[in-house]
Amino acid sequence: MHMVEVPKIEFQEKRLDNGLRVVIHRDSRVPLVHLSIHYRVGSSYETPGRSGLAHLFEHMMFQGSENVAKNEHFRHIDYAGGRCNASTGKDRTNYYETVPSNYLDLALWLEADRMRSLEVTGENFENQRQTVIEEKKQSYDNQPYGLATLRFDELAYRNWAYAHPIIGSVEDLEESTLEDAVDFHGVFYRPENAVLVLCGDLDGDGFEKVARYFADIPTRSRPAAPDLREPEQTGERLERMRDPLAPLPAVYLGYHMPELGSPEYYALSVLGLILSHGESSRFYQRFVYENNWISHFSLGPNQYRGPEIFYVWFQTQDQIDVDSVTKQVVEELLGIGNQPVSEEEMEKAKNQMASFFVGRLSKLSRIGELLAHYALFFEDPAEINLDLGRYLKITEEDMIEAARAVFRAENQTSIVVEPGTS
Repeated sequence: MHMVEVPKIEFQEKRLDNGLRVVIHRDSRVPLVHLSIHYRVGSSYETPGRSGLAHLFEHMMFQGSENVAKNEHFRHIDYAGGRCNASTGKDRTNYYETVPSNYLDLALWLEADRMRSLEVTGENFENQRQTVIEEKKQSYDNQPYGLATLRFDELAYRNWAYAHPIIGSVEDLEESTLEDAVDFHGVFYRPENAVLVLCGDLDGDGFEKVARYFADIPTRSRPAAPDLREPEQTGERLERMRDPLAPLPAVYLGYHMPELGSPEYYALSVLGLILSHGESSRFYQRFVYENNWISHFSLGPNQYRGPEIFYVWFQTQDQIDVDSVTKQVVEELLGIGNQPVSEEEMEKAKNQMASFFVGRLSKLSRIGELLAHYALFFEDPAEINLDLGRYLKITEEDMIEAARAVFRAENQTSIVVEPGTS
């Protein structure tokens, strides 16, 4: 395989006196700027009995601050011809804007104002709490396989940090108080707990501009990261669920594996492509093309920062015995350590990985999000230029060794979902 030439992403970084980490990538090909702030807070930072606060604040951050009225953040960005949004994960919460470069000051002002002076009022808190509860009903309770999706991490993980769902429980949300919300914001939404990335068409000293809006926000000590350690699984975990909304049977499988950035992570990521990516992949050929047992499937590491799970989901065809297909899927996974990986499979997977990386560097917004990701999860944005090389160095032996260590019966968690009511 020829070594793939991927454009190097040049960047600069500084840390303001209040602890805010700032990363800047200049690219003047289009007159746009992408601003992204990643806070070190997600559902894994919550405490038992108060789940859902991290996701709640994804909503709360748009409810107004000292100089910005409720929901005006969206209006300002829309008026500028830009777009903005936010998302919450297990390990981080991010907020971003992509705007014409002459509106950069607006985006910085909006983000700084809500970091400094978010209005965490009783009215806003109650309104957004009810919004999140309704979101849970719409996105999970009333969606096919929704409850199984939430249940899987609860069954697979013993450490509460990863076991509970990002959206939280209705009971915890209803019992949380305004004081809980104020405390949560005060602890995590601070400059020293954030990474700010500017990416795009920038005039002058970008650091000076960031400092103009953010330098006077007071700092605290960075909150401690959660303990994500997971005890070794020593026996298979299996549950069965009935889902009246499910059109077909589906199965969730998972195997514990080491954390993001570990050698096993890279090896199993490449293996995941060999198993599932494209019509020539092993899973497609065996379970779709040759036998027509499965209608849809996906698999791979779950992308958490801490201990991960190699995740497999598949939906069986109608009138196919789901337990028989599950047995075949498990046999395929457990037998990988005894199956050679062909040169063609290896080259295809690495070409796919390289194409994926190049594709991610095709848009300013994706470069900005990647720089923030590597700064937050790897503590080094330079990983954006190094990470692909780790995938391309993976050997057949690396994959087989990782597969033998991870795909074991006693390390397996599964949920079998069948249509209908119990």
